[in-house]
Amino acid sequence: MRSPHRADAIRAALTAVEHDADRQGWGALPALLGLFDATTNGHQPPHIDIDTFDIDPGFWWLHARTVPGIRLPYWVGLKTLTRRLTTHEGAPLLARWAHTGQRRLLGMAFLGEGVDTSGAGRRIAATHRLPADDDGGIVVRALTVCDIDGRHYQIVRYRGVPTTTALVLDHPPAQVRATAIPACLRRLLTTARP
Repeated sequence: MRSPHRADAIRAALTAVEHDADRQGWGALPALLGLFDATTNGHQPPHIDIDTFDIDPGFWWLHARTVPGIRLPYWVGLKTLTRRLTTHEGAPLLARWAHTGQRRLLGMAFLGEGVDTSGAGRRIAATHRLPADDDGGIVVRALTVCDIDGRHYQIVRYRGVPTTTALVLDHPPAQVRATAIPACLRRLLTTARP
């Protein structure tokens, strides 16, 4: 059943994760996160725990150096990681992590930084008088989530902007579902769940 209360709890948990990332500053490596149901009583409102899937930082550093002189976006590394974790060898590792302590996996998330060169990014940069990079883009941190109800969540913070932009799509359109990060998250979620 698609619970609106669970969606609200997930959004609140994601907001806390992004605020924590903002307190730690910019330049962090990406993170793959699991969202878990931590509700202890069926009469309580849903409570969400967030757990980080441990990834050797060397994976991201190696990924950044894959093409000399070009910094690849972190979603390219997420695609590589997804391929590894959904193989016959990798899937048991992902499943063990997801089911440690009898917890119930509700969603998968990816937290990463990048450069937004879209029209929206340029408008944000102009509105807030933020410096753009050589391509006219602005540094952005995005927390993207897919949950077991098929919802898509995204919390975005542009560097230098004091607020975030949040998006929750109960029924994400095909063009959202087909983009790299949501596609990887859905694949990981499917692999991790029994």
